[in-house]
Amino acid sequence: MLFLWLALQMAFATDDSSLRAELITTGTVAERLPAADAAETVIFYLGEQAGSLAPCGCADKPRGGLARAAAYLAQSSPGILINTGAWLDQGQGIDGRARPDSALKNQWMVRGLQAMKPDAVHVAMPDLNGLSALPKDDLTLPLVSANLRGPGIQPFLIVERNAQRVGITGISQPGHPNVETPGFHRAKPLAAALPIVEELKRTTDVVILLAHGTTDTAKKLAKMGHVDVVIDSAEHRTFETPFVVGDAIWIRSHAQGLRLGEFRMGRDQSWALDRKIDLDESIPGHGPVHAITKEAQSEIKALEKRLFQR
Repeated sequence: MLFLWLALQMAFATDDSSLRAELITTGTVAERLPAADAAETVIFYLGEQAGSLAPCGCADKPRGGLARAAAYLAQSSPGILINTGAWLDQGQGIDGRARPDSALKNQWMVRGLQAMKPDAVHVAMPDLNGLSALPKDDLTLPLVSANLRGPGIQPFLIVERNAQRVGITGISQPGHPNVETPGFHRAKPLAAALPIVEELKRTTDVVILLAHGTTDTAKKLAKMGHVDVVIDSAEHRTFETPFVVGDAIWIRSHAQGLRLGEFRMGRDQSWALDRKIDLDESIPGHGPVHAITKEAQSEIKALEKRLFQR
């Protein structure tokens, strides 16, 4: 059975004929692209990079990396690109501020994401310390959060694609009340998000809720009927089929951006296909983002050598 699974190049999971999943682990970018379908909504998503543009430092089959994701996207059909949160490094010094190496990693992460031109970048609680140290004039990303408020963060975004108005908002666990996040206000997720998803449901065709570490609240909002798609991120590493909570189709982002998610949905949620593409070494890094990654690695390594003598 294991040999057969590997030979097929893809793993399929099915709980319902209208909800399917694919795991793509081998082949060139062209060979990993989906078959032609009638998808009306296409969402590409990944997150939890924690300040690292490069593939993971895993000894066995390093995966991930913004440049590999960009290489896949360059050959894909148009869609909405979302970072699901926890994309910044949260390293702190003894003064509670971002360490110099963390701040440098985050500046490069911003440059890498800006080169990919995402439609939404979710701000989660782990991102706030890094955000506080970033130069505000250079931060031109479409940041979004319903319950974490601060400079440059919008409570929702509306993207028009494929003759659709797609509303995007997000929630994150707000952390312990004693934790200070100067310059940022952290509200309770349910109270902050409810009026936003209610309004988006009235004014857009599809409502996407990004949920970082807030499963219970996201389920409550989904069961109220105001959300069409939930993208859940909380260090998930398993391969699963989409499932339904209330009126929403629920999918999960893979930890550390090791896999790029590609969610394809038919008109009126009649069907959905959630694809996970392994970002392994057989996917070459895409030009501009690859160049940024290489330059970032060089600068970060030099700084770490000065700071930590390593």
